[in-house]
Amino acid sequence: MRLFVPILLCCVVFAPSVAQAQYGVSGDWAGTRDLLAEHGLTIDLSATQFFQGVAGGGRDEKWDYGGKLDYLVGFEGGKAGLNEGFFIDLHAETRFGESINDDDGLLAPANIAMNFPNSSSHVTSITGLKFTQALSESFAISVGKINTLDEYALKYNGGPGLGGFMNTSLVFNPIASRTVPYSAAGVACAFLDEGKPWLTFAVFDPEERATKGLEDLFARGATFVPELILRPEIFGLPGTYVIGGTYSNADYRAIDPSAWLTVPVTGEFPLETGSWSLYTNFFQALWVDSMDESRQWGLFGQFGVSDGNPNPIEYTAICGLGGRSMLGGRPLDRFGVGYFYLRLSEEFKILSRRIRPQQDEHGLEIFYNFAFSPNCWLTVDLQIAQPSTVAFDTAIIPGARLQVLF
Repeated sequence: MRLFVPILLCCVVFAPSVAQAQYGVSGDWAGTRDLLAEHGLTIDLSATQFFQGVAGGGRDEKWDYGGKLDYLVGFEGGKAGLNEGFFIDLHAETRFGESINDDDGLLAPANIAMNFPNSSSHVTSITGLKFTQALSESFAISVGKINTLDEYALKYNGGPGLGGFMNTSLVFNPIASRTVPYSAAGVACAFLDEGKPWLTFAVFDPEERATKGLEDLFARGATFVPELILRPEIFGLPGTYVIGGTYSNADYRAIDPSAWLTVPVTGEFPLETGSWSLYTNFFQALWVDSMDESRQWGLFGQFGVSDGNPNPIEYTAICGLGGRSMLGGRPLDRFGVGYFYLRLSEEFKILSRRIRPQQDEHGLEIFYNFAFSPNCWLTVDLQIAQPSTVAFDTAIIPGARLQVLF
C-alpha cells in the first residue's frame, strides 16, 4: 500500500480551511494563489494512487500498485492585460508503478488513467498544451497538443478515471479508439452558447503524441471529428447529449496499437486505408440538489458503430447510473454502476482465430467514492468482466483508489 496509509491519515486528521477546501491541502500559499489567479494564472496538482488486483480469471492473478500525478496550469490573457478571450491550458502527467492493465486481459483496460502517458513505463510528459482564442462570444478556435480525454464532452463520473469509473469503456467511448489519439496535435473550432460549446469540429494528426513532440505533423494523414452537443432540460432536469463521428484517411491494421486499448493479437493483418465511426453519448440527470445544482446523479449511455476493420470494435453499448450521492451528511461522495458491451467485428474474429481467438467483451463496474474532505477521496471499486480473449476466464477485479488535491 506504500503511500496510501500516510496520505490517508494526513487527509483525515488535517481539517482544511475554506481556502484549502477551494485549492487543496496546500491551501492558498499565503495568498500567492489568489494573487496569481487575479492575474490570470491558476496552478493545480492532484496525486492519485491505485491498488487493484485480479482476484480470479483474466491474464494473471496478481495485485498491482501504481499512481498518477496530474499538473494543470491555466492562463487567461484578459486578466493578464493581454487579449480578451485568449487562454492557455497545460496538462502534464507523471505515471509511476505497476498497472492492473497488464494482468486483466481486457481489450479496453480496467484502469484508463494508468494507460497514460504511457501504458508500461514510469514517465512524465506534457499531454496537453492548448492555445485558445475566442473571436466572439459565440465562436472560438484552439490549436496545439490537445488532450482529447480532457475535452470529452460527457463527464458524469467525477473525472477521467480519477474520480469515478476506472474502466476505459465507462469513461470514454472506445468506438473512437482507432482514429482518435489520447494526445493529439491539431486544431479545433467551437460554436458557443453562453460560453459552452454546442457544435465543434476538430482536425487531428492521427499519430499518438502523449510522449512525443510535434515532428512530422500530418505525415500519415488526418482525423476529422465533428460533434453536436445538446443540453436540453427534460422535466426541469439538465442533460447532455452528444452526436458525433470520426473519420481518418490514415492507413491502419486492425491489430495496430491504440493508446486506449490493449490489443491482444499479433500477426499478419491486411493494411486498410481509412477508418470511420459514429457515436452518441448522453447523460440525463434524474435528481438535482435544489440547494446545489452541481450535486446531481442520473442515467448515462454511450453507443457507437464503426467500419469493423481496421477498427476491431464493430459497435459499443454502454449504460449505467452515476453522480453525486444523496446520502445525508455526505454531499461530496460519488457513486456509479455501469455495464459495457463491446461487439468485436466478425472480420477481426476470423483474422485472429488462428493466432489468439477473440470474442465480444462485456462487464460490470460498481464504485463508491468516500470524501474525507473537499480535497481527499477514497474509492472502493469492483469490476467483473469477460475479456475478449477466449482463453481468459471472467476477470474479477477489486481495487481501491486514493486521490488528493494539493
